[in-house]
Amino acid sequence: MNRSRYIPFERNRYFYGKLLTVRDFMSEQTYFSDKRRLTNRLLFGSGVIAGLQVVAVDDKSISIETGAALDQMGREIIVPSPLTVKLSNVDGFMNNDYAKNVYLCLEYNEKGKEPVHTVAGALGGSEDVSEHNRILESYRLFVREHPPAPAMQEYDYLIEDTSIWYDDGQVRVLQSVPRYIEPGQSFELKLSIEKTLQTPHISFEYELELLHAESVEEDEKLIFSEPTDGGATSYTKRIRLRALPLAAGESKQNASIAAKAGTARLVIGDKLIYELSHIKQTVEVSEEPAQERILDTFYSRSLDRAIETPVEPCLYLAKINLLQMGASYVIDSVESLPFNDYVINPTMLYKLLSATEKEDMSRKIDAKNTEVKEPVLVPVSPFPDIKQEFRSLLDHEAPLTPEQQVTAGITEISIVPQQPKKWYQRRQKNFYSEEIEHGLGSDAAVFLTAGISDEQESSDIPVPEMWKRSNAIYSGAQDVFAGSEFTSNYPNISIGFIQYSKKGTFRIGIRVNQKTERIRIRIRWWAVKALGDSAAGQHALDELETGVNSAASTIA
Repeated sequence: MNRSRYIPFERNRYFYGKLLTVRDFMSEQTYFSDKRRLTNRLLFGSGVIAGLQVVAVDDKSISIETGAALDQMGREIIVPSPLTVKLSNVDGFMNNDYAKNVYLCLEYNEKGKEPVHTVAGALGGSEDVSEHNRILESYRLFVREHPPAPAMQEYDYLIEDTSIWYDDGQVRVLQSVPRYIEPGQSFELKLSIEKTLQTPHISFEYELELLHAESVEEDEKLIFSEPTDGGATSYTKRIRLRALPLAAGESKQNASIAAKAGTARLVIGDKLIYELSHIKQTVEVSEEPAQERILDTFYSRSLDRAIETPVEPCLYLAKINLLQMGASYVIDSVESLPFNDYVINPTMLYKLLSATEKEDMSRKIDAKNTEVKEPVLVPVSPFPDIKQEFRSLLDHEAPLTPEQQVTAGITEISIVPQQPKKWYQRRQKNFYSEEIEHGLGSDAAVFLTAGISDEQESSDIPVPEMWKRSNAIYSGAQDVFAGSEFTSNYPNISIGFIQYSKKGTFRIGIRVNQKTERIRIRIRWWAVKALGDSAAGQHALDELETGVNSAASTIA
């Protein structure tokens, strides 16, 4: 298969008396290998099939696991045995600057094997001539100091538009928006900041200039500020936008996202960067579902576009974060397959889709049964409810609906500490929400509780299942799950409340008890209205319940 254009396949035609030469045997091999590689390229793409995980062995060495992969030309790359190598001995590793991120790459490589004497080649010559008797399909490891351009990521250009704000080898700022959305649909603008570990504090902001779109959030300003505790090499900032409805008579329109002139501001340490790209991204807004438009674009591409490959095709196996220690380097961390270059097995993909479909069907059935199912009252005890008898002595009021008795909601609290102005000031650990209205009325006795929300957000934007949240809520003492498969990646926090009974509002406060890379925490809260008229009545009910439980335990 040729790198730049499609070449029609040609195979040998055999007949009695045909003279077979080297050209014929080479054509025989090329016919089958090129056809197989074209199939790999068009049907499976490129990426890791199995294995090839990279880990740090010590401060200066890495180990690569055995595995198999396909490159961008459909060629199979096999690493038959584990390999441990010192990073400075890998091709392409430069000693000019140790405080950086480097990328370990893998490429297909052929080597001659078994040199033999050639009788035909030696005829008429004074010296012996040798040729390799075998060709070994092998691999080559090397280091690159720059990540691939966003446009070179396999099929990403079909799903999202990614542009580069700034890239100097130490810091890279990217911005991504989806290619296709529907009118009125909300979508995310994602800002990605990549940096080295020893790069100073980074902040970036600009004001949005939107056409045929609007911000879902209150402020049309994108602001990112690296947490003061730092310690990470990549951050993501997301804001939600919404596409405006189509004008009358129009079938589609392009929503535009850009920065207002003179508002973009990137600060690295004490340095203000002015040399920023002028980014203007467009999102196609149409009534046709985004999935259908992505497939249409995929299948309408030309064959030349489908088999297009980089000049030097390779796979990015790992991102290696380096720290400068004196006149040398230290490997701080290794991130395997930073760009998620995988080849998905069709059988595995089928089972994943089947499992997802069954789960969705189960949810629909449960929802349907919940809607039509009549409530069933199960008697808990043959004895009368003493608390109900006590309530009959209190003043009666109109019964509340379930919606009036319990309310819930989600709020986000920023946990970015303020920069200390004096050296003796401590970093901020306590953070507070805005005043929240619980909706249960004023002068009401309300019980409040809350937990960390990692719930999935309803979105029409198609994203892989592995990118979604765990759809869980974490509350109570989380150390009971430490070391188990249920451990969350959230920091240990304490949650408190202030209730303003006269106004029917409350405020949530959290204390962050450990370092974290997160810049905000999503809190799910619940408010439950007391069943009594007043706090005194509720207190009496609680006292009565305690007495009943004590008596029951005595009888037992």
